[in-house]
Amino acid sequence: MASSPDEDPGENRIVYVKGDLFACPQTDSLAHCISEDCRMGAGIAVLFKKKFGGVQELLNQQKKSGEVAVLKRDERYVYYLDWMWS
Repeated sequence: MASSPDEDPGENRIVYVKGDLFACPQTDSLAHCISEDCRMGAGIAVLFKKKFGGVQELLNQQKKSGEVAVLKRDERYVYYLDWMWS
């Protein structure tokens, strides 16, 4: 991401890192896409479900396609981006 000369280059930037996503620091937030029914039965969603649980918590938030459900686990926020195939 480009920054203006006034901005701190350490702030407001995206860093791409290859490796085990779940080995990142506990203070890092994570995000991924799920279907509105929160099934999480394929791909990386299965790993998120196994690691963070909270399916009923997510369903209770009653998010619709295009909205974001959130779980807080210790110092980490996990964002579930609801989407649907059209």
